[in-house]
Amino acid sequence: MTADDVYVLMQFCCNKAQQGYLPPDKFNLVINVGMRSWISYILGDFQQYRPGRPIANIELGNNEVVRQRIAPTIYGYILNVNPITGISPYPGDYIQTDTMYSIYGHKRIRYAENTRLDSMYNSKIDPIATNPIYLLEDTNFQFYPETIWQAKLRYVKDPPDIHWGYTLDGNGRPIYDPSTSVDPIFDNTVMLEIIVRSLKIVGTNLQLEAVMQYANDVKNLGQ
Repeated sequence: MTADDVYVLMQFCCNKAQQGYLPPDKFNLVINVGMRSWISYILGDFQQYRPGRPIANIELGNNEVVRQRIAPTIYGYILNVNPITGISPYPGDYIQTDTMYSIYGHKRIRYAENTRLDSMYNSKIDPIATNPIYLLEDTNFQFYPETIWQAKLRYVKDPPDIHWGYTLDGNGRPIYDPSTSVDPIFDNTVMLEIIVRSLKIVGTNLQLEAVMQYANDVKNLGQ
């Protein structure tokens, strides 16, 4: 889907639900709120956790399908680690770590919870000199041993905002402008789920099946 496809479909859904006109600027706001709501859900929304079972119903590591859906936002990055402090800042668009590996080969660097730092740092079975660890802090990774120098990070990044760009015609009506628009990076299946979430923000509560039917209607009508 292009940004225009998404906007036309949401406009169509709002009209069908008698919610009135969806202005472009409001669309540009709600579609991105809906997109990030979906990302939070697919990564493992903490509201889904239950006492004694801190695992969401849906999260990144669940299965191949979940991973495939979020794949357009997973990127590789080489971290440069301060050899004195062991600190490396997060990438500017960082959301969540996928994997962390040594710069050489495919040796995984283990994540350490703060409460387990002492035991992992002083472990005789898995010494950090040969089995490095990292902690998550407010704006950076903390590595042990500090002299690790570099690490290979794969992470979920914040996606670019979807944007329906437009110009105004002689009557002041917005006309789609592809040159200033930003299309979604997700496939059509994911975008339909994001649209459902976005429609709820504007007060249009439709199930996925209804939105899929409306998408077919729009396609058949050639809008």
